[in-house]
Amino acid sequence: MILNWLIVSFALVAAEPLQLPHDFNFEGDVSIRRAAELAEQFLANGTPEDIETAQKLLQIVMSAQEKRTGAAHRGNFLWNSNSATVQDLNAVEFTLSYLIPMMVRNGDRLPEDIRKQVLDCIRLGLEEIKQLDVAVTYTNIASMDCLNSCLGGELLSDEVIASRGYAKFERFAEITASNGTIFEYHSPGYMLVTMRALKRLAENVRHEDTRIRARAMAARLALGTALRIHPKTNRMAGPFSRAYSWQLLFESDTEADIVRQWIADKTAPAWIEHALQSQKLPMQIDETAVADWNIGTTAYLSPSFSFGVASREVSRQSSVLVIHGHRLEKDHPDLVYSRYKVEESDKREENSNAGQRHPAYERYFEQGKFYGVQSKSRAIVVYAPLIPEYFSTYAPFHVDAFSSAKTALIWNERDSVDSIWIDDRLVNDLPAQVKPGGIVTFSMGSVLIAVRPLTITEMGHQSPIQIVEADGRLVFEMYNYLGPRKSFWELDRFSRFYQGQPICAFYVEVDEHSKYPDGKSFCRTIAKGKFRENIDPPGTSYIDSAERLWSAEYERDGETLGMEVDILQWKLKRRWNHEGDLGWPMLECPNARQNDTGQVAVGDAELTCGKHPAWLFADPEAKVWAAGYYGPPAPFKLIVPGGSVEIESMGTGTLVWKAGVVTIEAIGLQGTPKVMNGFLKEQG
Repeated sequence: MILNWLIVSFALVAAEPLQLPHDFNFEGDVSIRRAAELAEQFLANGTPEDIETAQKLLQIVMSAQEKRTGAAHRGNFLWNSNSATVQDLNAVEFTLSYLIPMMVRNGDRLPEDIRKQVLDCIRLGLEEIKQLDVAVTYTNIASMDCLNSCLGGELLSDEVIASRGYAKFERFAEITASNGTIFEYHSPGYMLVTMRALKRLAENVRHEDTRIRARAMAARLALGTALRIHPKTNRMAGPFSRAYSWQLLFESDTEADIVRQWIADKTAPAWIEHALQSQKLPMQIDETAVADWNIGTTAYLSPSFSFGVASREVSRQSSVLVIHGHRLEKDHPDLVYSRYKVEESDKREENSNAGQRHPAYERYFEQGKFYGVQSKSRAIVVYAPLIPEYFSTYAPFHVDAFSSAKTALIWNERDSVDSIWIDDRLVNDLPAQVKPGGIVTFSMGSVLIAVRPLTITEMGHQSPIQIVEADGRLVFEMYNYLGPRKSFWELDRFSRFYQGQPICAFYVEVDEHSKYPDGKSFCRTIAKGKFRENIDPPGTSYIDSAERLWSAEYERDGETLGMEVDILQWKLKRRWNHEGDLGWPMLECPNARQNDTGQVAVGDAELTCGKHPAWLFADPEAKVWAAGYYGPPAPFKLIVPGGSVEIESMGTGTLVWKAGVVTIEAIGLQGTPKVMNGFLKEQG
């Protein structure tokens, strides 16, 4: 009787029809991707009213598809129903990422004629996806390509489409694993898209190898995210490959909440919770996105702050230097970040995707090229203006003429800075001028931040270095140029005046305020170290292989940090610390490591496997260890304190040891795993 009552009650709850969001209007300018998302939700709820609404939504979606024979992007979709033409090529990926899972799960709820129309729409869209064949470095879109192609091919019983999807996802996973993390690393927004695609792929794909790869990849990406979440701020430490202003400024859910939601809905495995809880601060995390392109990240987590620097920018949405400071009285961290900015204009920029307008100072795109090196709480960075290569479509200035160019280190809230010291002088009034070589310390609650300008190329006359207040923020401005609007012939790489990129370099160090009585003391501590800089003399050259090297190094207390850049070609040449040249570690931190040597050790745990990418995470206090392997089948052995697991052969997959309970999911698993002082959990 009770069971029957529960079934009836559930049916009554499920029978409640959904309501369209208040801001959705069938008669308005409808977002096509959102209409597809709502159609999936309504069809899943499944009442007669819901199915009728889903059909109306699907008609909007299908009417927005380019169907004309010979059209350049036949099969793609308008971004909005009132758009004049297909412009955002990602529309097909977003739209099908809702339509295909909808049809896989609940397509039989549609009338036959509508169902056929949707399947035809999907097939046409998949032809466009195949033609676009987006590069795997466009992570969030590539992940949806794999999702749509794998599931779409299976839905349509089209082996060619499905096989393309399986092969592309295998290549995508292998390229990611061979570097460390995804190209669009640590993006507060786009990581959600990628993880959602992996979850949907793992849940719905019938191809077993693809399902295992999707789960393994999701576990590794969730691990990289969780390790960077500061236990007090609940925010992921920078740097970020891509971030919109509202994500940078904490106008979205905390990353800690996001990861826990991943665990709750099984986007990520349950053991990821231990990665959130097992940090022993301070700790440094190094990870590589693309070694061949010199794209890597370093993040340093200390009890009161996180500090992260990228080796270079990825796109105009990059945030290459990010500091978060914890403050008890706030519901969000103090924020410091850097930008290179050309022109002073605070023009308002249109964000066409979100349909909102934001002040330019909040979300202006990165307008600079960047190289950086970080070791623990110290970093050396160098900027150059992104000219003449800069995309004028996104620039608030004409590409070859401007009146100012500067590096800006930005405290997002002026009130977050309690005091400022320039060398031994306490700053009482702003703006304040800084002499070349001066050390400036900013007291920010429990955090101290010191900045010392290094080489700054003069592009005009007496370009200032100064600290100013602007729009409620505090900005440390280091100008390459401030003067009349003009063209800069010397910036053109192919002109007869080119002698290299103008640069703006500086040193930055972050530390706990509790270690120093005041900012002056921190300035003096940094001044005790040795700064060394060298730049080759200027000269024009028509030889493609010619170089002009700039280098900077800082040494204190036996620790050294340095970087060398060819400013003629704008190439990173070297990065080093006191232990030697820095490489490109796949993942390196106290409780997790990834490499391709065939042996990975973290603490007292050791993984032995094939000489292909493999990672190991350890939380010995909770007796939890997790390992991942990406390669062809090979012998696999994990030794943990008090136990071990030995496998005759396994390919790509994961193994988790939790208090003696062993879970394995892998491609090509051979033989019966031998578990010492534990037992194998039944799969399923």
